[in-house]
Amino acid sequence: MIRKMEEEDIFLITEAETELLGSTLGYEMIHNEIKHHDFAHYFVIEENGIKGYVGLWINDDIGQIANFLILKPYQNLGYGKQLMKHIMGYFKEHNVSVISLEVKESNEKAIKLYESFGFVKSYKRVKYYDNKEDAHVMIWRGEDEDISSGKQL
Repeated sequence: MIRKMEEEDIFLITEAETELLGSTLGYEMIHNEIKHHDFAHYFVIEENGIKGYVGLWINDDIGQIANFLILKPYQNLGYGKQLMKHIMGYFKEHNVSVISLEVKESNEKAIKLYESFGFVKSYKRVKYYDNKEDAHVMIWRGEDEDISSGKQL
């Protein structure tokens, strides 16, 4: 089941971020996003406990995947793909025509997932992550595909 993130979910999410990424957005930032910003949309994927989460921003017809994380024990089990299908449908419902995201250059699994939904590498942000690792900026444009299926037309 995929549902809107609630306050009670934040501690687990920040612990998972710290474990997987070495840092976290922090309780206060995520709380502020889900409680006070109309442009921020956060979801968790849950099946006998939370398996991952995603944070989106929508501003008019522009979307951004700000955060995407599947907890380590649940990676490679299809949860990421389920979450992507959900959020791409959510973007479609909100008439989003362009979506961007940043992903670590070394995160080949995530890059392949995003590419399977029609995202393409646009450019690099040098030393974007902790002033150490480059990020690929990936873009999806609505005129080129069916946003909810992950298939190019």
